[in-house]
Amino acid sequence: MSKTTILIDADVLAFESSIVAQENIQWEEELWTVHADMAVAKHRVIARIEQFKDLLKADEVVLALSDRANFRRKLFPEYKSNRRKSVLPIILKPMKEWMINELDAQLWANIEADDVLSILATERPNRQDKRIIVSIDKDFKSVPGIFYDYNREEYHEPTEEEADNFHLLQALMGDSTDGFSGAKGVGAVTAKKWLDEHGYTWDSVVALYAKKGQDEQEALMNAWMARLLRKQEYNKKQKQITKLWTPKNYQTLERKNIMPLVRSVTGLLDGDDSALFLQSPFAPLPDDTKKEANSTETTTGTTDSHSVD
Repeated sequence: MSKTTILIDADVLAFESSIVAQENIQWEEELWTVHADMAVAKHRVIARIEQFKDLLKADEVVLALSDRANFRRKLFPEYKSNRRKSVLPIILKPMKEWMINELDAQLWANIEADDVLSILATERPNRQDKRIIVSIDKDFKSVPGIFYDYNREEYHEPTEEEADNFHLLQALMGDSTDGFSGAKGVGAVTAKKWLDEHGYTWDSVVALYAKKGQDEQEALMNAWMARLLRKQEYNKKQKQITKLWTPKNYQTLERKNIMPLVRSVTGLLDGDDSALFLQSPFAPLPDDTKKEANSTETTTGTTDSHSVD
């Protein structure tokens, strides 16, 4: 009998557990502190993993985390820029470090946990094991295979065609939580109606963008933001992106025109390239002198491409 491997979105587990373990404490009228118990957070992560293993009858577990360096930001600087002012749980970074060191969570250079799971789910089509992605992110409907949405308690098993069609839907409707807007004024209902009527093709996507006064380059950028990498687009051994998704109808000229952008994020990337990182909006004021040089590192961390923030 073939074994079952569950591929878990550890970004969500780390965040959920860190939030649950954190509480605000008021000591005096104007003195507040934030307290977090990592033991509580760790227990929640372990409990979640065991819950998923029992529910899905899994033999093996793979956890995936996002690298702070993200190739999508180099293509589109506004990608997830709406999250710059988010205040993260204080133990999020050490929780991710614990997950890497103790639970062997995977963190691959320049890509997100979603990409890692998508790559693992689509590698070796003739493999013997059954792989199930476990997350709450609807983006996994664009990955052929099996996806269990544990918030909604829903199973999805999109074929390659269905996954590709969902990707075209996302390219049209965008994703406000990730900072890319799609075609102007187009939501899920309008996008589906348009593609149902005009066909699930790249030409149909471009046509709706044109109708909204937007060009094909904007359509392609949204498609790149929405697309989760698959096995053939990433070298797992060298931890490098090998190519980006390209519309099937693109000929030599179209491919040549996008090559500079493709080359900017494929192959070996500069780990110190600031374009890969989300920049903090919290610039220090001139009189912010209270922090000592040797003070404890905050959850904003460094710009090391393999940081776990």
